[in-house]
Amino acid sequence: MMNYELTAEQKTIKKEIGKFCQEAIAPTAALFDESPKDKAADLMKANFQKLAQANYFGLALGEDIVGATVAGEALAQACPSTFLAAMSSIVSFGIPVKLFGTAAQKDKYIDALVKAQAIGAMGYTEAQAGSDLGGISASAAKKGDGWVLTGVKDLVTNAPLADAFLVLAWTDKEAGLEKGLTFFIVEKNASGLTVGKPIETMGLRGSLTAEVALSGCEVAAAAVLGGEAGKGHAQLQTVLEYIKLSIANLSLGIGQACLEVSTALGKSRQAFGKPIGLFEGVGAKLAVMFTNNDLSRLLTLRAAWSMEQKEAESAVLTSCAKLFASEAVNAIADLAMQVHGGHGYLRGAQVERLYRDARFAVIAYGTSELQRAAIAKDCLDKFKAA
Repeated sequence: MMNYELTAEQKTIKKEIGKFCQEAIAPTAALFDESPKDKAADLMKANFQKLAQANYFGLALGEDIVGATVAGEALAQACPSTFLAAMSSIVSFGIPVKLFGTAAQKDKYIDALVKAQAIGAMGYTEAQAGSDLGGISASAAKKGDGWVLTGVKDLVTNAPLADAFLVLAWTDKEAGLEKGLTFFIVEKNASGLTVGKPIETMGLRGSLTAEVALSGCEVAAAAVLGGEAGKGHAQLQTVLEYIKLSIANLSLGIGQACLEVSTALGKSRQAFGKPIGLFEGVGAKLAVMFTNNDLSRLLTLRAAWSMEQKEAESAVLTSCAKLFASEAVNAIADLAMQVHGGHGYLRGAQVERLYRDARFAVIAYGTSELQRAAIAKDCLDKFKAA
């Protein structure tokens, strides 16, 4: 049974990382929205250096998944864009290397990621193949002892910043999904790899995203994640569990930011001689925001604890956390906009930025529809007739 009380160490993480994020990360969060992409890249690299000095990346790659989740909420609250960029390096790239990489791959990348001496990214979706992995067209053909990669990956978060990419490609399409896909580690300077221009996005504008094209891109045999081809599908399913938890965490942080800025307004803004938070219409919204976000936190920490304990149901719990928290934060952001009224709708307002950032969570890394399907399948499998 889960103990819902954080350990003394986790409470320290919450306090210290929270203070650090508000002091060192939050002040530049609004700059990402208006900065040119090259300036945004410099700001993000600077944030990575700050996070490394605070050992945020060490926590994220450590064994204390609950502690990492507590730290992640603090970062997502301070700057959602920085959280997503950090997640894309440490979780999408770093976790697969940690869990499946060869000794040489771990030696090369893990410490560099923790110290922000390297930034990672994962390319697995394509324009015609998002969650449908069978629709992937990227392929890798044997050439001597190495491989030649061909294909295009779109919407690769961190692509303009990354030093190395995890690229999913077919190595044996006839073998099917479970044995035919392989992850390759491809360096940014590899011949035949081209990173496109940063894409303009609705929200999370500081988390730079671009297309990655591979045209006759040659890599050595040592580039295969884990050293054995055909393991990509299983590896991705494991990593997606960490990513779903991260998106729930992102939602939680955005929701907390919406709640705090709305509560502050409810206390400070006056109407008809009293704070607006005392009016039932505003106070009720704050109450719903608090309740939904607290439920998101409980589900997210429950999923994190389940992963840490290696429970069999952890995969479905991460789907539950991602589904609820992502939909809750959109409702929370909408209520925050309503509390702020016309001033919240103005470009540059904090709640306007958070409103746009929140929309990402319900569509990224498995839409709400796909999470519901996964949860339903788990229920049907669990309770099917013997």
